[in-house]
Amino acid sequence: MGDCGKICADCGLFRAYCPGCVTHICLIAKCKRGISFYGTTYPKAFCRLRDYCHSSGVIPTNFVIQDLPMLKVRTKIKLLRFTPVIKLTDKKSWLWNDVSLPWIVVRLSELIKNKALRERVSSIGFHDFLGFDGKILLSTVMEDELLDNYASRDYIRIIKDTQPDATMTPDSYTYLDDPLCLSWQQTMKQVKLASAFTELDIPVIGLIKGAISKQIEWSTKKAIELGCQSFAIPSRELAKLKLLDGVAATVTKVLKERKIDTQVLLYGLSYPFRRRDKTFVYSGLSWFISANKGYYYKGMNTCFITDTSVRFEECHCSACKGRMAYALKDDEKSLALHNLLQTIERFI
Repeated sequence: MGDCGKICADCGLFRAYCPGCVTHICLIAKCKRGISFYGTTYPKAFCRLRDYCHSSGVIPTNFVIQDLPMLKVRTKIKLLRFTPVIKLTDKKSWLWNDVSLPWIVVRLSELIKNKALRERVSSIGFHDFLGFDGKILLSTVMEDELLDNYASRDYIRIIKDTQPDATMTPDSYTYLDDPLCLSWQQTMKQVKLASAFTELDIPVIGLIKGAISKQIEWSTKKAIELGCQSFAIPSRELAKLKLLDGVAATVTKVLKERKIDTQVLLYGLSYPFRRRDKTFVYSGLSWFISANKGYYYKGMNTCFITDTSVRFEECHCSACKGRMAYALKDDEKSLALHNLLQTIERFI
């Protein structure tokens, strides 16, 4: 008998989608032992896992993925080692007049959360809205609460209206402490949503998802089957949990087995993960978030701008032009540019 209440030998999920109770991090396993989490598995009437505790079902619906269609455009994306994410709602992050930026990344989540912004951008497209003549990559990585409300047709409509130069496939949420059948459902749902992207006339980057190595490997293979020539890993949380190395190794192993030589974008990471490995390129917004909070970048270090170690130090980058760090205290745009230039330097 598993912690979920099912007999493993009689369960169609066993082995294929669940290894059995080899770990006690599963929330159902904890709940069975009397450990509940308010707002997640307690009160039980609201727990989204309750259907899996005593379900007599064998394999949940929608667990089978048919053969995938192929993308219209099967082109590699060639990014620099660091590509900044910008804020559509804050022009202080629009720095392409100050530094050469072949690519920038914009976030779909900003459009979803701001109807007026979405209507404005959809009416004229990203390029005219931003006044940017480089290339624009649309990031589909977003908060979990936004994901369940978006179907394939919603993604396609916004992409066609806003006209980015490339897009990631849709995001999904997978948690280490969920029963594996749930993370499999989310991983497979993401692939099904991605199959609709075959009608787009722009390059599509395969967003790799999964809670365990088997799911990550499966997700990578399905992105290849779809025709993706470039790939992305949402990396910020993985890096915090010290799981990024394992995920990156799984993805690169699959790419080597399939003899695919391409870039892997570590999205949400603004420092070198594997400095000598040119397979990985990076993208993030921390340079701008830090500037808004009064933080000053110096190489790999981050200091508050009034810190005695940097406040009287002169910098001769194109943002500072010989000014001391403290002089940028009330000049957020210059501080943001300084941080962006320092971030780009990290990868040279």
